[in-house]
Amino acid sequence: MSDFKPYITADGSTGLYNNEVQDIYHSASGALSEAFDKFIEPIDFDLLISKDNIKILDICYGIGYNSKAFLNLILEKYYKNSFQKFCNYFSAKINNLEPIYTNNHSIKNKENLLVNNYAIYTDNIFNKLTITTVDNDKILMAISPFIKTGINNPQKFNKGTITDKDYNKYYTKAVINKPRINNLINYFILTNMLQAFPNVYSAAGVSDLINNNSYSYIFNKQIKGIFSYLTNQGQLTGQNKLYHSNLHNIYYRYLSKRYKKALKCSKLDKVIFNPIIADARDFIKNDKNEYHLIFLDAFSPTKCPCLWTYDFFKCLYEHLDSDGMLLTYSTSASVRNAMMHAGFFVGNNIKNGKTIGTICAKNKTMIKHPLSEYEKGLLNTKAGIFYRDRNLTALNEAIIDEKNYEVKISDKISTTQYIKSFKNVK
Repeated sequence: MSDFKPYITADGSTGLYNNEVQDIYHSASGALSEAFDKFIEPIDFDLLISKDNIKILDICYGIGYNSKAFLNLILEKYYKNSFQKFCNYFSAKINNLEPIYTNNHSIKNKENLLVNNYAIYTDNIFNKLTITTVDNDKILMAISPFIKTGINNPQKFNKGTITDKDYNKYYTKAVINKPRINNLINYFILTNMLQAFPNVYSAAGVSDLINNNSYSYIFNKQIKGIFSYLTNQGQLTGQNKLYHSNLHNIYYRYLSKRYKKALKCSKLDKVIFNPIIADARDFIKNDKNEYHLIFLDAFSPTKCPCLWTYDFFKCLYEHLDSDGMLLTYSTSASVRNAMMHAGFFVGNNIKNGKTIGTICAKNKTMIKHPLSEYEKGLLNTKAGIFYRDRNLTALNEAIIDEKNYEVKISDKISTTQYIKSFKNVK
């Protein structure tokens, strides 16, 4: 954790500051809220669930908020809602069985009957869902299932990490929504990560980090306990301590079994979760899949330009379904111009009248909020000159240097001049 500084964002979820890059992973206003607003809410779920299979690519997965938010919404909205519809649809049949079940079984057994038959009734989205997550940081991916949400009193944990300006802007609101991730999703990701990266978890560094008391406030105790049980760690010595250790193992074995049953019931265990530790450029060059959703959540273009180049977007275009969407938080003119030159239709992600991100697609009808005339004009200024990485192998420094040179020799209008001229015309 030496490269990262954790802090609690205003919605009670954990954010990270990268010391090496000197940039934040998450907004102080709310890390999990940001994932829902910028990557989940714009999705056309009615269209998505009509697909025979659904493939999602999460680039720069980090600690997983975007993938978790997607799964959480499906679990809370679609699974539970469709289960309720099932209950209502078959209520008459269940009532007809009332004399039999009243005489021989409890109400709980009636509910079990519904659960068992629900698998036959529903066309569950989990059955056709594949999520591929790509990040070159194995430590972040390893700790992602343990990250806690819904933390109260963030001020208690943020001394020296959040500025007074951020406190005044984000933490003094009368009401702050505190979204949470269902622990079933964290358990699902943990078991998949353990299968995919057993060597990462067996390394002392990751285990020590997860059990480091200095970071206990950002890690979920229940998931930590299950991890300890599943990996046979945390064993205590001495007769009295051994007794408590056995109790610990019995408790978490029970929890593990309970989660396994819940995974089976919800069909979340049918989801294919494919975590990849790699440079996203190397991955995309060798990948053969088309995706219905691509989440691009890399560091800002000035910090990590290699994932914001025209050449990278050209690859992403080739890997996007005809009705798919690429979503990102960036509203940079340089990024949007690269997207358009790569073939995408580009538009705004708008919430409460404010632009909070960018959406691009192959199908123009997927863009609900097209760019304004002002935004289109901005693409033709020096601000719209995009990054290049022709072989998808260049270092960030070389990519930045080439763009800076292009800006220097360009005869395009400057952003300042464009803004002044646009206001005068208007």
